[in-house]
Amino acid sequence: MRRHFRNASIIDASGAAPFQGTVTVEGTKIAAVTRSPVEAAGAPGEEVIDCTGYTLLPGLTEAHCHISFNNLTSIYSAVEIQPEDHSLIALANAQLLLQRGFTSLFSAASAKPRVDVAVRDAINRGLFEGPRMRAAGQEITPTGNLGDLDTTYLTFPRTLRFSIACDGADEFMRAARLAARDGVDTIKVNVSGDRDWGHMHADDTVTVITERELAAVMEVANARRLTVATHCSSSAGVKMCVRQGVPVIFHAPHADSEARDMLESVKDKVFVVPGAGFPISMLRRHDEFRLNWSAEKLASLEREIAIFTDCMRDLHKRGVRVLPGGDYGAFITAPMGENAKDFEYFVELFGFTPMEVIVAATRHGADLMQMGQEVGQIKAGYCADLVLLDGDPLADIRIFQDPNRILAVLKDGKFAKRDAALSRAASPIRKTA
Repeated sequence: MRRHFRNASIIDASGAAPFQGTVTVEGTKIAAVTRSPVEAAGAPGEEVIDCTGYTLLPGLTEAHCHISFNNLTSIYSAVEIQPEDHSLIALANAQLLLQRGFTSLFSAASAKPRVDVAVRDAINRGLFEGPRMRAAGQEITPTGNLGDLDTTYLTFPRTLRFSIACDGADEFMRAARLAARDGVDTIKVNVSGDRDWGHMHADDTVTVITERELAAVMEVANARRLTVATHCSSSAGVKMCVRQGVPVIFHAPHADSEARDMLESVKDKVFVVPGAGFPISMLRRHDEFRLNWSAEKLASLEREIAIFTDCMRDLHKRGVRVLPGGDYGAFITAPMGENAKDFEYFVELFGFTPMEVIVAATRHGADLMQMGQEVGQIKAGYCADLVLLDGDPLADIRIFQDPNRILAVLKDGKFAKRDAALSRAASPIRKTA
């Protein structure tokens, strides 16, 4: 069917100001974009949807997505879910995000082997409705770091592990090859430690792998045309990632001036996704979830957020592509489906304008998905991945957080969500006798 979204306020994600106009969708593509408030006239059998007062923009990309993380209370709770159940949970989370306007997901790791891959393939085959996905496998991490759940007394099989613990270049290379064999798009590597892993001498300032180990993963990825994404908080780790040509760096809060210079030097080749929603939610919502954390832990989170803020504001000013995506679902304080809270944090803390956040989540997100010539903008010939909002997100970026304000979501020209209000506004054009 051919549809005309008439008299919408259009944010085309080029960075230009919104304009009034009509977007015509035919099949899976955007057929035309008309910069005019004049009412569109539909041919017989076409549909005209009046979008007066609504904002139309491209579908969103969630740039740090864990569809298999189901609002965890501990890292072990991801292990307790059996693989079959986990696949269904992941599919449900992917579909939830589509309803929230995220038509593309870039995975930051799967809690079990092939969960991402199975969901991606089922969606691509048309078995289920869902967003576009770049699937990842489990995180590859060294012994004694984030995700290493084994102890002398407890060992989990690979099919249940949150991550794969490796030591030495050969083991990292083998793990990368196993991920490739599983059919992933992205290989995830933990280059640094993380908060709450200081007991293993692996906090977020520590670089836990060697350059040889990361180079071994890059060798596999480059040969097989796969993407490498890294969990990397430490400054030395960021420098290692830039030297090795890693295109996607998650976190990076401790990047010093030299590391920031290096990121700026490759700003057209690299994406930084801070994942700041996780620590921000931990600090702001700990009382709500009765976590009873100590004053010391809360002060540590405050310092972490201040460090994140300083770094991301600077990287943004330098023109580095900093994308929203905040580890949603990885802990109960940041539930899956609330992913658009990152947009608010980018404006509140990182110095983004609402338009800059939208461009980051659409056009730059499409580049992250390696689909920048197909999605992420409202242009004739692009895929009709669209979101229709009740209101103006440039006036209030929090609109994205209200599911009731998301009136429609289209992926490939097909409605994944359509509010009843649009049925009242719809005007099918029929032949007259």
